[in-house]
Amino acid sequence: MISLDKKKQTTDTLDAALAQFGAVFLVDFGRIKVQSDVELRKALRKQGIFYRVAKNTLLKRALHKAGVTNLDGLLENPTAILVGSVEDPVAPARAIVEFQKANAGLLESKASWIDGDVFPGKQIGDVAKMPGKRELQAQVIQLFLSPGATLVGLIKGPGSQVASQIESLVKRLEEAA
Repeated sequence: MISLDKKKQTTDTLDAALAQFGAVFLVDFGRIKVQSDVELRKALRKQGIFYRVAKNTLLKRALHKAGVTNLDGLLENPTAILVGSVEDPVAPARAIVEFQKANAGLLESKASWIDGDVFPGKQIGDVAKMPGKRELQAQVIQLFLSPGATLVGLIKGPGSQVASQIESLVKRLEEAA
């Protein structure tokens, strides 16, 4: 039986991780072996991804406190939680897919919660392909700069054609003289 101190410590850790989060991922880790779990934890730690195995009641309590209430039905069987940061909320999805490719059948995605939307575990591959915050910012900047670049090209195009025609005319006149 888990002591109250251990439960309090786990709850505090979960609350801290969920204080400022971008996404939540639930996985069923029931088939994972110890060595594979150690490798997964190392890989996630390198990427700065929070990963925790906890009792479903503690997970439910922490998720409710963070405002995530639509995952209750998925908190069955051995469950681990991965928390994506605001900067790159889909990084855990990429890590899960990468781990699943290398270790088929050991880690099953239950669901993803991103900005109030729940994605079934089967869609983890689609979620992993979503761009992160930085990639989206780059795309928005590119969209803003694109019309300006097109405008410069349109303005510069005829001017360079005229300059080319004048240069060609000057060469012909010099050769004729």
